[in-house]
Amino acid sequence: MLRFFSLIFVVFATTLSVVAQSKPIKRKYRGVYEGQIPTYEVRMGQEVYTVKASTLRIFLDRDSIFFEIGTYRYASGYSIENNEKQFSLSATRDQSGIPEQLIIDPKTKTMVRKGLYPQPDAILTRFGKLPRR
Repeated sequence: MLRFFSLIFVVFATTLSVVAQSKPIKRKYRGVYEGQIPTYEVRMGQEVYTVKASTLRIFLDRDSIFFEIGTYRYASGYSIENNEKQFSLSATRDQSGIPEQLIIDPKTKTMVRKGLYPQPDAILTRFGKLPRR
């Protein structure tokens, strides 16, 4: 009997934490965001390599996010942290485990993708609505 109640408690606790984080983003902020990652330099040992600018397109949906960085494409879920003047999104990457950090400014409807060092931040503007499924 004790095992039964402890099982119910564990299921309830995990369900509650998942429901608390699954608040979807408002419809007016969903859509296609486009921008460009600027050119930057990478130092490896004594060598300095220049990485060309690449296009970045993000499709933000109700419960998922899809990234297109150059020819690299991947999808992920995300979690939202609602600050007073902006939304912070954190999306996980399956292969690396390093989360993508995105900040949406509701006034200008722009998104900033935080780049990992040495990659600079990319500013994206809302391009339009999501394509139909």
